[in-house]
Amino acid sequence: MAIMFSRRGGMNYNDFRDYLTRLKNKGREGSSIHWPVIDISAVDAQDHSRNASLQLADIVASSISSGLELDMYGNCEQRYAEILRPIIYRRDNNYLSYGIKILPNHEECELIPEQLRMVELWK
Repeated sequence: MAIMFSRRGGMNYNDFRDYLTRLKNKGREGSSIHWPVIDISAVDAQDHSRNASLQLADIVASSISSGLELDMYGNCEQRYAEILRPIIYRRDNNYLSYGIKILPNHEECELIPEQLRMVELWK
């Protein structure tokens, strides 16, 4: 399986490949990543304007990030994430290990109460 990103400034795709390689080499116990289907060398970026799948992925990612990122007034908007919650991948109602990955870990961040409510949505 190839991993495709929407080309954006600030994303270092070599760093992401290195991250995947470290995960694979760690062999984390309890991890359910099926490495034979992941082609780390195929990590790539394309212009989202030419790829409908990337446009859809951008919509979903923006919906999640709007619940965590403060807007110009200092507010978060989690309604979009609440709407998407029923269709986000999870296992045994566990979103944070499967369908949603917050980087850096939310426990390492100084989150305001509004952001913490968004994190609680996924617990």
